[in-house]
Amino acid sequence: MSARSERRSQSERSQGTRARLLRAAVEALLENGYAATSITEVQQRSGAGRGTVQHHFPTKADLMVAATAHVVEERLARTREAAAALAPGTDRLDALVDLVWLDLGSPAFLAALELWVAARTDAALRAALLPHERRLLAATGALFVGVLGPEHSDERTPVLVEFTIDVLTGLAMTTLLSDPHRTATATGRAVAVERWKRALRVLFTELDADTLFG
Repeated sequence: MSARSERRSQSERSQGTRARLLRAAVEALLENGYAATSITEVQQRSGAGRGTVQHHFPTKADLMVAATAHVVEERLARTREAAAALAPGTDRLDALVDLVWLDLGSPAFLAALELWVAARTDAALRAALLPHERRLLAATGALFVGVLGPEHSDERTPVLVEFTIDVLTGLAMTTLLSDPHRTATATGRAVAVERWKRALRVLFTELDADTLFG
C-alpha cells in the first residue's frame, strides 16, 4: 500500500470512528438527556476505548458541540431527501407543512431539543449551538421556500415559511409530555396540523378566513 493510500485509509477509519461516537452521543441524549450524557456513557455505547473517545473529544463540551453539528446535518439531509422525493403534482402548501412536521417528529429534533434546554444555562454550549442553529434555519428556510415553488413566490413566502416552522415547533413541544400512542393525542395533533394548512391558504389569500372555523 502506498503512503498516500495508507493516509487515506487512516483518515477513513478516523472518520468512521468519529461518526460512531457521535451516533452514540445522540442516542444517549435521546435516552438519558443531556445531564446523563457523559464521555463514559458514549464510550460504553460506542464500544470504543476511553483513549479513543478522548482523542476525538477531550471534553464533554467538545463532544456536545460536535453532536450539535451532527444533528444539524442529519436534519438537513432528511429534509432534503424528503423534499426531493415529492411526486409531481403534489400540493405544495400541504407538502411544506408535512415536511416541517416530519422534521419535528424526528429523533434528530428531539436530540436538538435536549441541547437547546441545556444551552439555556450553559453559556459555552449556547455559544457553540447558535451558529449551527442559524445555519439550520437558513438552510431549511431556503429549502422550504423552494418546495413552495414559483406559484407561491412573493414577499409573503419567507415570512409564512418562518411562521410555519415556529407554529409547528410550538405544537411539537406542547405535545412532548403527552402519550404519543393515545388516540386523543394523535387526533389533536393531526387536527392542529390540518388547521395550519388551511391557515396558510388564508394567508396566501387562496381561501376565505371563515373556512378556518368551519
